[in-house]
Amino acid sequence: MDLSKFKADRTAEDEGVWVALDGDDTGARVKLARIGNRRYREAMQRRMKPFRRALRAGTLEEATAERVTAEVLAETVLLDWQDLALDGAALAYSPDRARELLLDPALRDFRDLIVEMATDIELYRQQDQEEAEKNLPPSSAGRSPGEDGRTS
Repeated sequence: MDLSKFKADRTAEDEGVWVALDGDDTGARVKLARIGNRRYREAMQRRMKPFRRALRAGTLEEATAERVTAEVLAETVLLDWQDLALDGAALAYSPDRARELLLDPALRDFRDLIVEMATDIELYRQQDQEEAEKNLPPSSAGRSPGEDGRTS
């Protein structure tokens, strides 16, 4: 077996890849870094430090674990989006807005989808990234609602 099919694109894992949202024909997409990337691991360690004792004892409240996880996801995994709306209103991307959405109990399914996609190893395969780049549509000269002028 040739192990090169398991090679991950480390840049894609850390800087993210654009992924269309399943079943959505509006062009909505999210830019996701892989869960477990270096920044994710460091942020999770830092944010969970005050809860180590409870974590070891198995007494960490589920709500606390969910809050910390959502905050880390917003900081290190959900890096951008395009063409997302909530209740008909367009949503501009910002890390704070991402955190709000990922913490919203009513949007738990959205958070679960982000986690599911960010753990899909196929999105971050070196070979798959090379193929995806060949199939990308040309970029438009205009800015999307999710662009904020940052470079990632």
